[in-house]
Amino acid sequence: MEFMLCFRPSEIEIFSGFMPPPMPHPTMMGMGGNPAYAESGEPDKYNLQFSDRTIRAAFVRKVPFLFILLCFYFICLLGVVAIMTAIPFMNNDTRLFVSRSLGIGIFFAVYLALMCCESVRRSFPANIILTAVFTLAVGYMTMMITAHHDIVSVLLTLIICSICCGSIIIFSMQTKYDLTNMMGIVFILSMCLMVFGLVAIISAIFFKVKFIYMVYAALASLLFMFYLAIDVQLLMGGRKYEISPEDHIFAAVQIFLDIVYIFWMLLSLFGSSK
Repeated sequence: MEFMLCFRPSEIEIFSGFMPPPMPHPTMMGMGGNPAYAESGEPDKYNLQFSDRTIRAAFVRKVPFLFILLCFYFICLLGVVAIMTAIPFMNNDTRLFVSRSLGIGIFFAVYLALMCCESVRRSFPANIILTAVFTLAVGYMTMMITAHHDIVSVLLTLIICSICCGSIIIFSMQTKYDLTNMMGIVFILSMCLMVFGLVAIISAIFFKVKFIYMVYAALASLLFMFYLAIDVQLLMGGRKYEISPEDHIFAAVQIFLDIVYIFWMLLSLFGSSK
C-alpha cells in the first residue's frame, strides 16, 4: 500500500516523494457465487443473484454514483492542497500539520474493516460512514505527498491520470477479453513489484540512485492500470468472476483506490519537488 510514515519535519524533507511498494490487491474478496446479503446484514434475505439483469443494472448504477461522490470529495481535498501550497507562508505549517496527522493509521484500520469484514461493508449506515472516513484519510495522505511537489506538476499529473484512467475504463467496458482470468498472474506481478519497490526505495535513500525508483514508479503505474481494468470488469459482470450485487461499497472503494494509486505513482514520475 502506498503510504508515507509520519516523520518529523526534518525527516519529511529526506523521505518526501518515496512511497513504499503496494501490498497485494484484495480484488478476489466479495466475488463469486456467494449468496447475496441485504444491507442490514441478514444472510440470503432475498436470494439475489448477480445474473439477474435488474439487480446487475441497479448495482452498476449505484457504484458509479458512490464513486463520483468519492472522487468529488477527493478533488475538493486536492483543491485545498493546491491553494495551501500556492501560498508560500503556509507551506511549512501545512507540511507540519499533515505530517502529524493520523491519516495512515485511520486508512489501514478502516480499509481492513471494509475489505475483510463483510457485515461491516454491507450494513447501512455504518458502511457509508466508514467510507467517508476512509476517503478523508486517503485525502490527508495525498495532501502529505502533494505538499512536497510544485502545484503545476500536481495539476499536470492529475490531468494525465484522468486521461489514462478514462481510457482504461472505456477499454475494459468495451473489450471482449476477460481480464478477470488473470488474477493469479497479477498477484505474482504484485509480489515481485513489492520486492523490487523495497530495493528501489533503499537504493534511492541510502545510495542516492533514484533511477531505480523511477522505474519502479513506472511499473507500478502500469500494474495499477491493469488492476483498474480488472475491477471495472468485475463491476460490469458477465465475466468469469463478478462482484456480489450487495458489495457496491467494496467495488467503489477498490476502483477509487486504483485511481489514487495511479495518481501517486504518476506524481512520482512527473512531479517536481519544491
